[in-house]
This record gives sequence, structure tokens and C-alpha cells, in this order.
Amino acid sequence: MTEVYKYDNIDISKLSFSIPEKQSNIYYSNITYENNPLFLQTSKLGILTKMNELNKKLPSIEYEIIGENLDFYDLFMKLDDKLIKETYNQSKEWFNQTIPLENIEDMYKRICKPLKKNTNPSIRFRLPMEKSNIVSKIYNQNKEIIKINDIKENSEAILIIHIRGIKFMKQQYVCDIYINQMKVFIPRRNKYIIPDECLIQETLITQSDEEIVDDDIILENNLKRQKLIDIKSQEIQKMKELQQKIEKMELEIKNIN
Repeated sequence: MTEVYKYDNIDISKLSFSIPEKQSNIYYSNITYENNPLFLQTSKLGILTKMNELNKKLPSIEYEIIGENLDFYDLFMKLDDKLIKETYNQSKEWFNQTIPLENIEDMYKRICKPLKKNTNPSIRFRLPMEKSNIVSKIYNQNKEIIKINDIKENSEAILIIHIRGIKFMKQQYVCDIYINQMKVFIPRRNKYIIPDECLIQETLITQSDEEIVDDDIILENNLKRQKLIDIKSQEIQKMKELQQKIEKMELEIKNIN
């Protein structure tokens, strides 16, 4: 079983480096931790990169170190310093010449970007590729495999990264790190859509809704209805009386003639 180390349980002094070997047009030094590959679990990080803007040939994701979690940033600052010092101390054995520390510092591309005022530090890790396909395993918070395009900007994630080695090129050298696994915390969608404000309109209340109407309102409506009925009855009675008067007058006129 592959051993995974927590980022806050790592002693940088226990890193080991192999003598760089030529691989194509570069030299490569493997990094191990207590004789094991260094698979490291990160803290929770904020995703800054938009997935539709990934470099298709050399994809990588930039992460924000969120909250008060600067110890994760400090770990990679220490790793940068360790790689610089190790290269300087081993330069005679590795490259058959003593390289000035200043030159080594200038050639090394640091993992961490410099801190900026009023902003959280950020760090970038690459996604390994094989035959134009990303081979990192990406999961959601339910441990279900998801696609890279399912990741939303400003989501949060925890990674397993492999700090694999040091890659020496002609003009610079870098720490070779890639994302092995990533668990992304995708915001859940609510099952029910229930607005905070009241959307009920009185004109839309049907007879089937009367049971939820206040009893006082029902009583008031009933009284109004009864009053209208009484008024209508009175009007009908008056019409009858008027009709009777008209008929009586017509009869009297007829008798006179």
C-alpha cells in the first residue's frame, strides 16, 4: 500500500536525493522520504484556475492557501530552501564542479510565489499527461470520480501530490511535483427551491385554500356576503312594490276611460 504523509507531519531534513542521471536532454534526481516515494496530502486549498482555460499541453492548476493555514506555505518555502542548499552542497559530486550558491539560486524556479500584501499566498501544481489525457484521479466529496470540467472556479480541494524529484535543464532547474489525486468539494444543489419571501397573492386564493385562511377573515367575508344578499332581497322587494303600484295606476286609468 502506498504511504501518504500529511503535510504537517513532514520533516524536510529526512529527504533523500539520488545522483542526477541523464534522461533525454535533462538530468533527473529522485526524491524519497524515509526510503519511500513522497506522496503528500495537502491542506484544503481554494481553486483559482478556470478549467476551460487549462493549458492543454502542460495543464496545471493554481491554488490559494486559504484561512490561517500558512504552515502549508511554510513547508514549501522550506522545501525550496532545501533543494537549493542540497544542489549547492552536492554540486561537486553531481556535476563535477562547485557551482556558486548565487548561480544556483538564480537558476532555481521556486515552487511558491512571493507573498503579496493583503492577499493569500498561492501555489501551482501540474496535472500529469499520458497520450494527451490527464491521468490524475479526481473525486467529489462523495468519493465519486468526476471529470476535470466538473470543477468550478473558487471550489475547494484537498490533494495528494507526488514530490517526485529535481529536474535539471540547461537554463534552470525545478522541483518535479504532480497531482496524483484531488478531492473537490462541489457545492450541493438544494433538493427543494423555497424562496424566503411570501409569494402568495390574495387574488389567487381558491376555495381549496380557504382552510389556511385566518378564521377572522372567513367570518368577515361571510358577513359581507350576507349583507349583499340582504341588500339584493330588499331591492327585489322594492321592485315588486313598484310594479304593483304601476299595475294599480293602469287599472285606475282604464276605469276612468
